[in-house]
Amino acid sequence: MTTQEQSAAKGTDERKPVQERIRLYLGTGNGKSTATFGVLMRALSTGKNVSLVFFDKLEGNSSEGKALNILAAAKEEGFGKLTVHYTGVNRIGTGPKGSFRLYSSPNGILPEDKEAALEGLKFIAEALKRKDDIVIGDEVLDVARVGLVTWEDFKEAIEHRSDPSVLLLTGRRAPDWLMEQATTISSTTQLKHHGRAIQGMDC
Repeated sequence: MTTQEQSAAKGTDERKPVQERIRLYLGTGNGKSTATFGVLMRALSTGKNVSLVFFDKLEGNSSEGKALNILAAAKEEGFGKLTVHYTGVNRIGTGPKGSFRLYSSPNGILPEDKEAALEGLKFIAEALKRKDDIVIGDEVLDVARVGLVTWEDFKEAIEHRSDPSVLLLTGRRAPDWLMEQATTISSTTQLKHHGRAIQGMDC
């Protein structure tokens, strides 16, 4: 019996794994951004270069800003390089209590929101052109979904991805064409929530 026949008999699949290209963290529950931070830590610890582009906050809006600054400044041998960009396209006010304009503004999208979102796409494109190992667009899918950028602009930015770079994108939903292109998709489902976001845990 050949190796292939033995594998079939055992119900196993010994085909070569697909090269990871696009990973999506979707869903209505907590944990999408938190999951990206876990990937970021693992990547940096193994010497990989990571670019993180926030589409929903400024540095002062989030508890993780100080830690990311420390990681970005790290120069230890064998430690990767972290590049962080904040576009701050949908926060009103400053600090962890700032509200999300994308979901709460009575006036909808503002011109400066679109400009900031396009700048975020530019940062993603530049990181992909550099062939950074992992390029993260946090909440970029929701930014495109509500119209801060067009899906055509989004496609133009991510078309620069080539192996071995992995593009990691978060948001509540993704269009069907992107779901088909993705090599890994994970989803969070909110079953229960305590109320407002907790500083140091959720924001």
